[in-house]
Amino acid sequence: MIIPWGTDAPIYHRPIATIGVMIACVAAFAVDPRHEHTEYLLALGDGVHPLQWVTNIFLHGDVMHLLGNLLFLWAFGIIVEGKLGAIGFLAVFVAMGTFQSALIQMFADPGHSRYMLGASGSIYGLMALCMIWAPRNDLYCLVILSGFMRLLVFQPEIPILWFSVFYIAWEVMIAGLLSLSASSSLAHATGALGGVILGLLLLKLDLVDCEGWDLLSRMKHGKTGTMHRPTKKRPQRSLVERVQKKVTKAKKARAAGEDPDVVALRTLRAHLDADETEAAMGFYRAMRRKRPSWRPPDPERVDLIKALVAVQQWEDAAGVMQAYLDESRLPAPKIRLKLAEVLIRRLERPVAGLRILERLPVSDLPANLAEGRRKLVAMAQHLQDEGTLELDDPVQAI
Repeated sequence: MIIPWGTDAPIYHRPIATIGVMIACVAAFAVDPRHEHTEYLLALGDGVHPLQWVTNIFLHGDVMHLLGNLLFLWAFGIIVEGKLGAIGFLAVFVAMGTFQSALIQMFADPGHSRYMLGASGSIYGLMALCMIWAPRNDLYCLVILSGFMRLLVFQPEIPILWFSVFYIAWEVMIAGLLSLSASSSLAHATGALGGVILGLLLLKLDLVDCEGWDLLSRMKHGKTGTMHRPTKKRPQRSLVERVQKKVTKAKKARAAGEDPDVVALRTLRAHLDADETEAAMGFYRAMRRKRPSWRPPDPERVDLIKALVAVQQWEDAAGVMQAYLDESRLPAPKIRLKLAEVLIRRLERPVAGLRILERLPVSDLPANLAEGRRKLVAMAQHLQDEGTLELDDPVQAI
């Protein structure tokens, strides 16, 4: 038995809605533990009843069903609500539960089942959201094993990515073996599908801030680095606040007839001037994802590089420097030298660093930079002699 009970993921909003949903589930079970009011269950093979798509996700079959769901709801709910706020959490929780309930009621073979109920579809949706938004954070778990007259209890920290992949893949496999007939596994699998769709959509629309640690960013820019907190304590905007801000900003831009690139540059500059390095990098990354052709002027990009180096965010700094070198008409030799230094000294990537230095001939450098280049070449060769291993891939521009 594996019981998740906590996480090391940053929590920016109190879990008010998560606790509220837990209380609602307990209250619903206390009021009608025998399910005499079947009109609120998800009826199968009896037509389409949209109200049931919502009501059934707050109902549970027995005490163990309820307790199991409450434990998982707490573990994953606090992460999602921590990023979206209370209203955003409630919206996605109900949306994912409604999605999986509608699919099952309309398309699944009911088999021998007359009704389905439970929050587990929504909970697997939350699990999928956490898998996408916080894959490298850990779940604090309690593992209880019994056998041979012994009881073993230990408390591992399991990465959210692997925990979620295992649970979701298992339920998808079982649902497939049951030929997609109505079952708890099908509810879990369709709930997870809803979570994947919603998680990617909110990322694409920049309505959730994962600070560059979401699954897509990690797959694109590599796994090197450690989990970090924002460089300056700032309140994380809820989903509602982010939507409101986007609408307001769009209205102002349309009213003023401003170029979106000008608005984006002003926002980036404001974050840099306020020493909000994490916010500046998050905004820069989001803009580059939404509009790959967007290229901030060299001064702003150089200031962002300096800010990232100052807080030792080496992977992000390297990615922005590579983009600067690729896109600037007159890239400064100092930036190329700095990128090589970060690759060799900080990330221990001597091959990549030497590749950068090859495009920086000594004859083109003043004496002080030429000496710095010589030292970096010597350091890279020393790392290679020591057998430092690295993947032979280019630096990913951000």
